[in-house]
Amino acid sequence: MTLHDTIQADADSVFCNADDFAEPVTYYPRAGEARTINAVVLREQLAVLPEDGDSVLPVFEIHVANNSETGIASHELNLGGDALEFAVRVGQQASKRSILKLLGHDEGMLVLECR
Repeated sequence: MTLHDTIQADADSVFCNADDFAEPVTYYPRAGEARTINAVVLREQLAVLPEDGDSVLPVFEIHVANNSETGIASHELNLGGDALEFAVRVGQQASKRSILKLLGHDEGMLVLECR
């Protein structure tokens, strides 16, 4: 097993494990079928958007496996076209949010910004 394989396996089995950090979310690619994946959702961060007249909006940071079977592969990601559906607060009804930025990525994980 290579280091690349180990990093990908750890992303799935440790960080994106629904028994520990992650929760199920629905990924809606712009082209293709929706699928349920596990993700770590960091909720209720606020962003001031000067382009919207200094609007304050919630921004969500989502961590998913860099894998087209268990997460989202970096090569398939369509910023502004893809969306994730998750609850804004734990226990609330899930709603769909656009994936607007790729904040970071490596062999194991993608860090996404949703609004």
